[in-house]
Amino acid sequence: MKLLKKLFIKNYRNINNPTVHHKYGVVAGVIGIICNIIIFTIGIIIGLFSHSISIIVQSVATLSDAGSSVITLIGFKLASKPADKEHPYGHARVEYVCGLLVTIIMIVMGVIFTKSCIEKIITPEELSINVATYIILIVMILFKLFLMFMYGSFAKDIDSDTLKASSVDARNDMFANIAILISMIIMSIFNINIDAFVGLAVSILVIYSAIQMFGETVDPLISVKPNKKLVAKIKRELRSFDTIIDIHDLLVHSYGTGSTFASVHVEIPDYITLLDCHELVDRIERHFEDELNINLTIQVDPVNEQSPEVEKLCRKVEKTLRTLNKNIKVHGFRVINRKKSVRLLFDILEDFNTKLTKKQITTTLQKALAKDGVKYEFVFTIDKPFT
Repeated sequence: MKLLKKLFIKNYRNINNPTVHHKYGVVAGVIGIICNIIIFTIGIIIGLFSHSISIIVQSVATLSDAGSSVITLIGFKLASKPADKEHPYGHARVEYVCGLLVTIIMIVMGVIFTKSCIEKIITPEELSINVATYIILIVMILFKLFLMFMYGSFAKDIDSDTLKASSVDARNDMFANIAILISMIIMSIFNINIDAFVGLAVSILVIYSAIQMFGETVDPLISVKPNKKLVAKIKRELRSFDTIIDIHDLLVHSYGTGSTFASVHVEIPDYITLLDCHELVDRIERHFEDELNINLTIQVDPVNEQSPEVEKLCRKVEKTLRTLNKNIKVHGFRVINRKKSVRLLFDILEDFNTKLTKKQITTTLQKALAKDGVKYEFVFTIDKPFT
């Protein structure tokens, strides 16, 4: 697969570049169309001559794969369009829509094939199996094996759900062709006709795989956690800046390759001047834009990391909150001494299963810290683990 990338994709290693991402999809789509048309042509010929419904079903499925490749090609083309007035975040999510269309086509074709196979079970037709039948089926298997590895390799490189769907589809087709080949051998040896039953099994497999892929292609269009590798990379890059003590509240919104927006809170020492703080934030945001193609917005949380009293108070607050939920975490903890009270500012990270209210949290903290003889004000935000 590396040779294909070198031949047809300029700068193929630069996968964060939207142009390179688009080229991956175009190359995969064109190769898929050519291979699937070849498979369909030889398959339909041998299927008609042998009167095999399973081979005909699989050949027509391959033609639908060629149609899916066309959709993939169009999808990557549209996804590469730059942002405009009506679509300020770009068109990259068109790729997800095309992946959804591929799965819908698979479901429709699977239902049609199921109907045809049931009809052939009711009224079976005599088969004509010869050496050419075996040879053609082996060729079809090898073509699908190649497509499975090509789509899978390309999908892994650019993390494309559309190409992943195509890889799974090619794999299922290969297994279906293997099953058909085995059934042909069995029918020749034992002189029984199980062709329509094999075709029915293939059709059900097509439907099952399509339903599985349906969820995977719909998730990015609704709401899904960002890619773990991307999140880890963002955190690693942020922590590479010496002034940053810690980070939290990282939110990532992806509109497809080349259109990723993120926001994050960074903790820095409270003695850093406003001018130096602004310069740091500006430098980090430019780094993410230039090197990672990510539009990053940063909120600064000044913290006093050198104060044992503040650290002790933070641990006490967190320990108290964990009586409500053992998984709660406190971050961005700050203390502001006022004339008549002490204001505690912090963020609380809780899981999606917890439904604590601000009133519950405040009441619990007031009771726990009342022994200190200090009037505390609690200013906090409840966050969820979006990444």
